[in-house]
Amino acid sequence: MKPGEFTNRGTGITVCLTLDEIKNLIKTKEKHANGNVKTYIVQAYLDRPFLYHRRKFDIRHYMMISSVNGIIRGYWYEEGYIRTTSFEYTLRSNTTGIHLTNDAIQKYLPEYGKYEKGNKLSYADFQKYL
Repeated sequence: MKPGEFTNRGTGITVCLTLDEIKNLIKTKEKHANGNVKTYIVQAYLDRPFLYHRRKFDIRHYMMISSVNGIIRGYWYEEGYIRTTSFEYTLRSNTTGIHLTNDAIQKYLPEYGKYEKGNKLSYADFQKYL
């Protein structure tokens, strides 16, 4: 489960193993400082993800959608990057450095940058290994 608002950098992500755990978190009706009830994003954990050198990764890409006078346009920036984890993937550990690619988490690990500078690859570097 992920917080539905007011967060980033992996803050507040919870791994729930049962539906009851999810229901119990939602039932708390925890509130933000502004008094609004917290919302959540619930998504299935992919236990067999596509890996890069046995490590999880995510893709960061930039695009912009604009609407001017009812005309919708999309702009796609050709360059992006791949963020990798510092450890080989396993389900035998719940260490966040294995499962989350967030820089905010990875950069504090002693293994950060062990495989790629800043745990990042350009698209060109990534394609060499596919």
